[in-house]
Amino acid sequence: MEIKDARIDGGKPFDWGRTAADYARYRDIYPPEFYRAILDRGVGLAGQQVLDIGTGTGVLPRHLYKHGAHWLGVDPSPQQIAEARRLSTGMNIDYRVCAAEAVDAPDGSFNAITACQCYWYLDPPRAARQFARFLPTGGQGVAVGDELAAL
Repeated sequence: MEIKDARIDGGKPFDWGRTAADYARYRDIYPPEFYRAILDRGVGLAGQQVLDIGTGTGVLPRHLYKHGAHWLGVDPSPQQIAEARRLSTGMNIDYRVCAAEAVDAPDGSFNAITACQCYWYLDPPRAARQFARFLPTGGQGVAVGDELAAL
């Protein structure tokens, strides 16, 4: 799926699907301390519903799965989602091909939302409104390598 955005790389089209196999093979790059920092923020714990935006190959849901949260990972690339499903065999993680701004879920559906190195690809005002709607009072947004608008 080719994406073209004037804000990114001078509007030059790009396609995350073409990198899916390489991401699956080489982009599992975060150290254990990274995941511990997310858990220490109270995200990914048993009983939580967590939305992972721009999940790609499902790195966050796969590594935090054992802590008991139910994960929904969304990404606009069908190839990235296919790799996420393949790498998550045996795990009950829900993956959907979907843009962050188009996630269909009721108000208050998630305890937390994660976005790892993808937020600059979103429409920030639209995404922030959508995410705020998904989070109940006290819900959290965790961004890594991005700026996540205040929710």
